[in-house]
Amino acid sequence: MEEKPKSVTMNGLTWGIVAGVLMIIYSLILYLMDMSLNTTVSWIGYLFLVGAMIWGTIEYRKTLSGGFMSYGKAFSTSFMIVLFATLFAGIYAYFFFAMIAPEVVQEIIEMSRQQAMERSPEMSEEQIDQAMQMSAAFMTPVWMSVWGFISQLLIGTVVALITSIFLKKEDKTLTSSAI
Repeated sequence: MEEKPKSVTMNGLTWGIVAGVLMIIYSLILYLMDMSLNTTVSWIGYLFLVGAMIWGTIEYRKTLSGGFMSYGKAFSTSFMIVLFATLFAGIYAYFFFAMIAPEVVQEIIEMSRQQAMERSPEMSEEQIDQAMQMSAAFMTPVWMSVWGFISQLLIGTVVALITSIFLKKEDKTLTSSAI
């Protein structure tokens, strides 16, 4: 009996969970090493997402007829992986900021205060306090998770648009026989 290939959604869910779990493990390692606020090191976590997008799309392409895949199909496959991975990571981020390490939110606010003072030394202490009060309203576990999800989804979508150029595999026999 011939095995039916997975749908784009099921493939995205499978590889999205793989990417999400790897991103979460990496995030926890950074937290345990007290490096979670190091933005340079945090960007390395995106390599897990990109790797899962590439691997998952190539694996899905292999299950399609003859191993060929259009640009649109490559993009939709990669995008579904990004969608599920960032959704999974966003849910984790909420639990991380709300229950595992709520002190990190305060550290982020304090780091923002320091950066504001360095970037704008002409601002008074009162102006900085006012700016921090406004930004603190959006530095809750819910908002941080939502903004993290949106930003990761946008970055992942751009990466999916680019990687799909290289992941597509057009069937040359179809286009050459039409000539």
